[in-house]
Amino acid sequence: MALAADCAVLDRDEKGNPRALRLFASLVEAESRYFAGAASRPAENELVRGFRGGATPDVGIGEFLERIQRYLHCEGSVYVLAAAHLTRFVRSRDAREAGILIEPSTAHRLVSVAVLVAAKFASAPYAPNSPKVLPVCSRQSILPGEFVALERPFLRAIDYRLFVNDEEFLRFCGRLEDAPKRIKKRKAATVEEDHRRGRALPVVAAS
Repeated sequence: MALAADCAVLDRDEKGNPRALRLFASLVEAESRYFAGAASRPAENELVRGFRGGATPDVGIGEFLERIQRYLHCEGSVYVLAAAHLTRFVRSRDAREAGILIEPSTAHRLVSVAVLVAAKFASAPYAPNSPKVLPVCSRQSILPGEFVALERPFLRAIDYRLFVNDEEFLRFCGRLEDAPKRIKKRKAATVEEDHRRGRALPVVAAS
């Protein structure tokens, strides 16, 4: 991904974190707020129950990702890949049939799997112990065993398509870079309309 090296989202911010981390977090947070009403709906299948888990972390997505970053020291490309993988998952047939959405009760576990899967795919050294950071990063709300149980259906749903070619990677870099404008300009729509049309991360996903 030589061309991607020039992407501004891969630069570091004032905290020393990849800019892609904060931009990805802002998109997930916006999606979670938009579908907040879905958190009160009964979980009617195993996929939704799994990603809701036993407890919802009381830490925001941005801080949650920053905590994970302190342990894993991911490159910015990991968060670009995570955005691509999460979009593929929520747009997948399995997720749409289950009615799973990025909302307050699912967001942290969806992000956990997307980021750790991307980290494992991007660099083998992340793989062995990465799920062990989840309890401390989530204030004991997400346990390592949950990641193991959720990783498999996540990968099945995206048909194990973890590779992101240069063109798609650059497209997601652009979508992340434009995140603040896309969130601001997002048109009002009902939850039912977005869900029926299968939109996932509409401010970042390719149209």
